[in-house]
Amino acid sequence: MAAIGTGTVAELYSNVVADLIPFYDNAVLLPNPAILTHNYNLEGAIGNQMQIPLSNYWPAGNVEPTENGSLINDGFNFDPGSATLLVTKKGAGSTVSEEALEDGGMATVSNAIVTRLSGAIAKATDVEGFRVAVAGNATVQTDMANVNTPNDGFINTALTTADLGIVMSAEGLAYASKREPTVKMFNDVENDNHQIVATVRNGFAQLRTDAVVAAGQQNFIRHFATESGVGTSNANLDMISRSIANLRGDNAPTTGGFYWVFINAAQELALASELNGVGASSGSIGSVAQDLANDALLQGLLTQAIGGQFVRSNNLPESLATAD
Repeated sequence: MAAIGTGTVAELYSNVVADLIPFYDNAVLLPNPAILTHNYNLEGAIGNQMQIPLSNYWPAGNVEPTENGSLINDGFNFDPGSATLLVTKKGAGSTVSEEALEDGGMATVSNAIVTRLSGAIAKATDVEGFRVAVAGNATVQTDMANVNTPNDGFINTALTTADLGIVMSAEGLAYASKREPTVKMFNDVENDNHQIVATVRNGFAQLRTDAVVAAGQQNFIRHFATESGVGTSNANLDMISRSIANLRGDNAPTTGGFYWVFINAAQELALASELNGVGASSGSIGSVAQDLANDALLQGLLTQAIGGQFVRSNNLPESLATAD
């Protein structure tokens, strides 16, 4: 029987260590410089949080000031604030029996373990990122009352349960990594198997998002609420266009002239059905890969028509209660 540190088990561990980060990078969506401008590496730093400075809003300067008149407007003084970003641990593990190693083949077992572990911590990362994006914290959202971003979709009373799509600027959310995906492996002699765990430490912070619109406030993240469920979602282009118009009105920075639009599968179907009515040739928007390096952006009628880069994700907040 192979023992830890020799033969087959050592090879398995070596394969998982070598492949975990590339597989994770391919699976995870939000921690990508193409999507989020503010990316920070905190490895080696002291502590588990950071403060991100935010410049305060400034009004227009004086127009045609009088001679010797003051050039300083009320509210023009530089008075920056900050957002707190907290990193937390995400982890996943799997038990591999000695029989699986003997019977499954090294390539098959290695690929299965890496896919399982990298996918689990990637999903945990994206789930937390979308929660922070719409609510400012990583708490599980069960009710629309937990959300603090402006809604450009249907109001609570028009929905049974709500799925949330997100429209945001690349500068609306910040990401930091404290620990890259890491693997540890243990030999369980009593049960004749091997335990493999993968962990990552990272976090997100919401930037420039004010649910109550007032003078000087800016929103770089907005959401649109739609009915939950494939076939019952009532997502439409008007609400997304409204979000994009509102972001533009707040001077939210774009990525190549576009904002990011995150939708789930039910919303995708509803939008595709709407496009079918105006001459689109397909009933599906298309499969959007998680790996942005491999053409993960949807470049089609939606993108060109309303100024949004569309990405589908199964990790958005769904089935939220809507009672007022």
